[in-house]
Amino acid sequence: MAVVVNNPVAGRIAANYGMFQHNATLTNGGATTANLMLLNTTDFANGISVVDTSKVTISTGGVYNLQFSAQFSRAGGTGFSTAEVWLAKNGTNVEETNGQVNIPNSGGKTIAAWNYLIQANAGDYFQLYWSSTDTSVEIYYAAAGTNPTRPVTPSLIVTVTQVA
Repeated sequence: MAVVVNNPVAGRIAANYGMFQHNATLTNGGATTANLMLLNTTDFANGISVVDTSKVTISTGGVYNLQFSAQFSRAGGTGFSTAEVWLAKNGTNVEETNGQVNIPNSGGKTIAAWNYLIQANAGDYFQLYWSSTDTSVEIYYAAAGTNPTRPVTPSLIVTVTQVA
């Protein structure tokens, strides 16, 4: 991904940031499973890293805006299904962060995308979880396409920006 990041103004400290994604379909581990959202690619980062494929780790304390978008799909079934997404900090679910989205019939897709404003200390990590009682629900990846030419559809994109 080609992204231009401007140099900080003289005398200012550069804020921490990161952009991460996953380039494979994430399947549902079961009807009662809390599935981790995995990240296998770092597009660019400063002061933020991904550890153990799921832990968005902060190097400097402060307030951060964590945003994600996940392309949910259903591999089978009829009618709507629901998926839920929530945030955990240092392995503990964060209160009042759960959200729900409906996924349409087999082959239908829905993007879940929202952001969290989070307080972090140096060394804290955040993870995104998802679940669905419908085991055909997945977080969908698509290869680059043609006619017209279009880029890859990552299953998950996460961006984190320090709030200055």
